[in-house]
Amino acid sequence: MLNIPSSVDDPSYRYKMPRIISKKEGRGNGSKTGIMNMGDVARAVKRDPVYLTKFFGYELGAQSAYTNKENEGERVVINGHHDTQVFQTLVDKFIEKYVLCAGCNLPEIDMVVKKGFVVATCKACGWNGQLDNRHKLATYILKNPPGTGIGFDEDKPKKTKEDRQKDRAEKAKKKKDDDDEAETASYQSEEEKEKKEKKEKKEKKSKKEKDEDGEKKEKKEKKEKKDKKEKKREKEGSDDDGEVKEKKSKKEKKDKKDKKEKKEKKDKKEKKEKKEKKAKEASDSDDDKDSVASKDSDEEVELQYNDEIMKGVVNDLTEFVRAQGAKLRVEKLFEEVRAQQVTKVFDHKLRMFVVVSALFPEASLNADGIKKNVKYLKEFISNAKMKFPDWIWGFEAYLAVHTAAVKAWAMSLKALYDEDLAEEKHILSYYNDDNENPGFEASKKAVGPFLKWLETTDDSDEDDSDDDDSDSD
Repeated sequence: MLNIPSSVDDPSYRYKMPRIISKKEGRGNGSKTGIMNMGDVARAVKRDPVYLTKFFGYELGAQSAYTNKENEGERVVINGHHDTQVFQTLVDKFIEKYVLCAGCNLPEIDMVVKKGFVVATCKACGWNGQLDNRHKLATYILKNPPGTGIGFDEDKPKKTKEDRQKDRAEKAKKKKDDDDEAETASYQSEEEKEKKEKKEKKEKKSKKEKDEDGEKKEKKEKKEKKDKKEKKREKEGSDDDGEVKEKKSKKEKKDKKDKKEKKEKKDKKEKKEKKEKKAKEASDSDDDKDSVASKDSDEEVELQYNDEIMKGVVNDLTEFVRAQGAKLRVEKLFEEVRAQQVTKVFDHKLRMFVVVSALFPEASLNADGIKKNVKYLKEFISNAKMKFPDWIWGFEAYLAVHTAAVKAWAMSLKALYDEDLAEEKHILSYYNDDNENPGFEASKKAVGPFLKWLETTDDSDEDDSDDDDSDSD
């Protein structure tokens, strides 16, 4: 048994997997390599054997096939002859990309598909983030997410011939019972439907009769009231006709006067509204120009140092730096970072944060590391002609993410000073002001002794220059 991954040397490591067992078959154009225990290896790393099979095919550039037939069992075939050690190395590569946690490096992550990305959450340390979405296998996983049953059902026993016959008999019996119930229910529903229809017809008929009686009664009452009013008017006689006419004429005059006043008020109001509208349009045109300009400037800055996208960029570049190792060249790193910057669209301050995070992963920032990587830092500062407050922002954002690096920050800043990346006056000027940068407060507190040292050094230099002037006199 091997550790997961096999690069772990600890003999008491509890995560184990079997070695790959392969066999070369055929010759010439029909040459192929069979893997006998792919299912066992896949179960050990808790991944579908189809994912491992596809990964082998993509990495070797060969056709691959996984089958799990009843008589043959699980079998994987890769076109071409390949050594067992090649497959074992590919298993470790697959584990690193899709099995190990990026935080604690243990095979305890649950892999899922979310919003078009292959992501994972660690059950051991709680880490969550994206896995390698640039590999061809990621496309296959997106189309066939974990849990869809494309490979094997873990720990599920296979059914015998008797079990399958028993299942078919139970299904047939269940179907017959369902048909009988449906037939009985249809008879009952028809009887209930007829009863319901009769009841509804009866209710409608009685309601209609009541409505007709009510209408007749209402008409009769209206007619009686009308007759009473007409009789009353006849009794009042013709003496009231003159008064009624006079009242009517006065009312008409008053109505005309009110209408005229309302019209004049309306005209005045419309004129006033037109003037206000013109003034408002003139001011709005100026405001629109300002708002468009401010909107354009706002849209330029979107990403933040702690966004998920920036975390993905940092992970990719950290992996790149680790893979290059001692062969890493300044030009190569700059080219890789620039490609990410153009693709994800972020400014030089965020670029500095990304570079520092990639060069000093997992809070490893210290004075020795700065001396070792000074050539890379100089390239990114000088290329963009960045001032001290801009490029130091990247280091302080790094401290906001990796708080464990704050302890060594005073000596790290001194190393930047010793390597002529930061000047004394710029450091004192920056830390004497109040800034709202991420990590600024922690940074200022950590470098307090170093700032005092700079100030005393500055004072002693001035005293020495004064002594020299007096001696010359």
